[in-house]
Amino acid sequence: MTARKSHNRRFLIAGAAALAVGVVAVGVASLSGSLGEIEGTIAPQLYVDSVAGAEIPLHGPYVLVDANSARLYMIEDGRVQDSMRVIVGKPDTPTPALKDVIYYETLNPYWHVTPDLTRSLIAANVLKQGPTYLTSHGYEVVSAWRPDADVIPPSSVDWKAVAAGEQQIYVRELPGPWNSLGHFKFNLPHGDGIYLHDTPRKELFAQDQRDLSHGCVRLEDAERLAKWLLGKDPPEASTPDENILLPKPVPIRISYLDPGSQMQLAALR
Repeated sequence: MTARKSHNRRFLIAGAAALAVGVVAVGVASLSGSLGEIEGTIAPQLYVDSVAGAEIPLHGPYVLVDANSARLYMIEDGRVQDSMRVIVGKPDTPTPALKDVIYYETLNPYWHVTPDLTRSLIAANVLKQGPTYLTSHGYEVVSAWRPDADVIPPSSVDWKAVAAGEQQIYVRELPGPWNSLGHFKFNLPHGDGIYLHDTPRKELFAQDQRDLSHGCVRLEDAERLAKWLLGKDPPEASTPDENILLPKPVPIRISYLDPGSQMQLAALR
């Protein structure tokens, strides 16, 4: 082989190698363009970038609530495994968009009545119907939001002062079939009072318009979500407000997806 031919051959090989490196670089750039990082209490990881506003991780379990369509999605390794209808906040008390982590689920939860409902609902009805309203509806007054809180006799409460907003008390609804939170609650540590929960009002899920709550997310089938998060059937509760730790923390996002993102989400099944 002549020196000129040898030089030309080395030139062609070098050019081909450079082209291959360029193709690989373009491929990596294209791939990395569809991936990003999630920041939060879970270690940063890559996520599926095809669904805007969802931040779906490529690996592990993930819960996504789309408040616009009032649906919850159970996602594993970037693919939708299951979904259900939910009820979200009313227009004047909308469910906030947020990112958080579920660490445990609560069986047989108490419902801690909010201060505004304690004034407008509980106190108002006690003044009309007497203290028997509390026992007939499964409510009790307690000293604090603690498992070991003392139960306070209703007769010791100034209900007029409570109704006027001049005195604050703690009222909780006992666990049971008609408890407002049903049999399951999924707390969000940074949800500022927003959480996911069961409900005895299953008939409301038949409605197309499901913005009916005070901000929390009511679940069509809370037991199904509880089983999916645990990877097995949830145990029978032995005490009220019993917390069951998940095998590992599960990130959750509540978002308001546009129609395009909803269609892209449907393609992940």
